[in-house]
Amino acid sequence: MPTVLKPTPVIRQNTMSDVFQIICSSCGSKLNAKISLIGQTRNCPKCKNPVLIQRESRQIPIVVNEPSIIPVQAGPTFSDGTNRIENLPEQLEFRNRYVIAGADRIVATWESGKGWLVNVGNGFVSAKRNFSAIPDQGNFVLIELVISPAGIPSGLHMFTISMRGALTSLFRDESEILHKVDGVGTLTKNQKILMLGYLRQNFMFEVLAESREVVTLLSNP
Repeated sequence: MPTVLKPTPVIRQNTMSDVFQIICSSCGSKLNAKISLIGQTRNCPKCKNPVLIQRESRQIPIVVNEPSIIPVQAGPTFSDGTNRIENLPEQLEFRNRYVIAGADRIVATWESGKGWLVNVGNGFVSAKRNFSAIPDQGNFVLIELVISPAGIPSGLHMFTISMRGALTSLFRDESEILHKVDGVGTLTKNQKILMLGYLRQNFMFEVLAESREVVTLLSNP
C-alpha cells in the first residue's frame, strides 16, 4: 500500500508588528494584544474583568464612527512642577467606586466591570454607547468612594473638575477622567444628600452600619 504524505501544517507566528501592549484598567496588569482584536473586548486573564482592546493615545488611533470630541489635554501642573494632587490615583482602583456629582444630580458612576454609566434622567446607561448624554460643561466633583477589602465604604476623596468638555473623556479610556481633575474638592449640602442616596441604593443596611465615618460625614450639613 503506497504511503500517503500529509502536508505539514503551517503555524503562523506573531511578529512584533502584530502585537502591542495594553494595560488592564481594573488591575493594572500589562497585557499583549493582537492588532486584529482592536475595538473588541476580552477578559483580563488575571482579574477576569473586561478590557477594551485599544491603542494608547500616544500611538496612532484607529477610529471607527467616533463622534467629534474634544482632544485629550494634560492635567493640571502645580508650582513644584508635578501634576499630582494628594490622594488622586493614577488609574481607577478596581475595588473602589467613583461618582461624578453636579450641582443637583449624580451625573455618572463607575465600578469595576460596569464601566462609566451616565445619568439619562430615568436611569444610568453606558457612557460609551450614549455619548450625547454626557454633559460638555459645568462644575463637577469627582468622588472616590474607598471600599475596604471587606466590601465596606471606608472613606471619601473629592476632586474638582471644571474644564469645559472634561466629561467627554468618559466616552474613551475609563481612567482618563483623572487627567481632568484640577483641584481638591468639597461637597455641598445637596451633593452630600445625593451621595447618601447613592449609598442606600447600592449597599445593604448592614454594610452601611459599618460605614459610620462615611455616613456621618455625609449627614453633616
